[in-house]
Amino acid sequence: MRARSVALLAVAAACGGSSGPPAIPPVAIDYVDGAVEPILIRGTTVVIEGYGFGATQGAGGVSFTGAAGSVSASVVDSGWSDFAVTVVVPAGAITGSLALTTDAGQRLEHPVHVLPAVGFDVAALAWQARAGFPRAPVGVAVSAAEFAAATGVVTTIFAAGGAEPVGGDSVFAPETSVHVAQAQSGGALTAWVRQAESGDAAANRSLPVPRAFAAAVVATRHNARLPLTTGILYVIGGIDTAGRAQNTVFGADVSANGVVGPFALLRPLPVAVAGAAAVVRRGSIYLVGGANADGQPLETVLVARVTASGQLDGWYSQPTIPGSRAYAGTAVLDRRVVAFGGIDATVAPGGGLDDLPARLDSGDSNSVSRRSGFFVGEWGVVGTLLPQPRSQFAVLNVGTALLVVGGMYPGAATNDAETVAAPYIGDSLGTFGGPVGVAAIADQGGGTLVGPAAATWREASGTVHGLVLGGMDLATRLRRTGVWGF
Repeated sequence: MRARSVALLAVAAACGGSSGPPAIPPVAIDYVDGAVEPILIRGTTVVIEGYGFGATQGAGGVSFTGAAGSVSASVVDSGWSDFAVTVVVPAGAITGSLALTTDAGQRLEHPVHVLPAVGFDVAALAWQARAGFPRAPVGVAVSAAEFAAATGVVTTIFAAGGAEPVGGDSVFAPETSVHVAQAQSGGALTAWVRQAESGDAAANRSLPVPRAFAAAVVATRHNARLPLTTGILYVIGGIDTAGRAQNTVFGADVSANGVVGPFALLRPLPVAVAGAAAVVRRGSIYLVGGANADGQPLETVLVARVTASGQLDGWYSQPTIPGSRAYAGTAVLDRRVVAFGGIDATVAPGGGLDDLPARLDSGDSNSVSRRSGFFVGEWGVVGTLLPQPRSQFAVLNVGTALLVVGGMYPGAATNDAETVAAPYIGDSLGTFGGPVGVAAIADQGGGTLVGPAAATWREASGTVHGLVLGGMDLATRLRRTGVWGF
């Protein structure tokens, strides 16, 4: 932030007629892992950004606060330059300070929150009923936001928009409602609270226009270059009341308690999109695939970076995926993005509940830069990832694996494989297998879900929790209010 401010001042001074070189930014750490005050996991690779670290490491090093003093971190990937240093969070690190010492002996510190790396046993997955959603729409955009607190980490779940089916399973009436619930110990949720809906724009805390099948992410100081104590909920794309995808992006200030400001229109997408997958990672928002206003699946890949004001610095077109995908899944790993499953033929909003069009079982992947967030090459086909062609499923990142829940696939009518899982293998995604778990949603009366929304988060202990919300029941072709979690 400091470097950017100095650069802007230098430009202003130049425009005023002054001469001379721009001011040199102060030696400082600006961001860690793309965030102002990051929440890090032991054993993960992170980038320290700033200025004045020195061209080479020399006698310099990086350490974290530990239980009995500082703990040294390993510099990896030849990752030391004057502007960035790449390290692995050590096993003994705890919440406190990250300290970078330059070769010249200058010590720089930055606050970090560190959580243990806790594995997730997919074989023991047991879905449990959570606080039910107060409405029964489909196409809800859901995101979990983590806020650091004195007790560790507080997580809030935001659910925006959605639609009521009004003509079978392909005609919908989108809504403006936004609901909020707080995560509790063990993965339970408080009751969902509908945010204020008012004709007074300044007092309204719901969406200004109806949306369904949008994407949602929350940026905070813990996952983005956002110095605010609040975060920003972004609601991206989605269908309107005419059933056509839109290019709108709305943003609102949020806190751990809910939406605290009105939604505002932000920089629009270059193309109308519904049914796309969005992920925020290191301060960048990734939007992959989706369907356009005519229901045609897209090959589009977009990246936007969250600025210090909460605005987006633009939607940057990236190398396209090899084939179009709507209502698919996306995973953002350390330096790799994977897109998989979905539909590649024209489809009605929501994807429908019929066997046709055919679904996809394949995946594509591409590399991204840890620092810029942009893609650094072309996409490659990784072959079959899913055990059956599948679309309209929920995706949950549980740290050591990726879960896919529900959706349309051969065998969905009899719930053959409600949840399947793929392990992370280094910086790649393995092949999905299953079914996994010991207590399925359908076996507990939750229905055979198509198009549920999902979110995951970690407690202060490092334990991963998640939920799936809503969706259509393939057996009854009716929408569901259920929320299921682990």
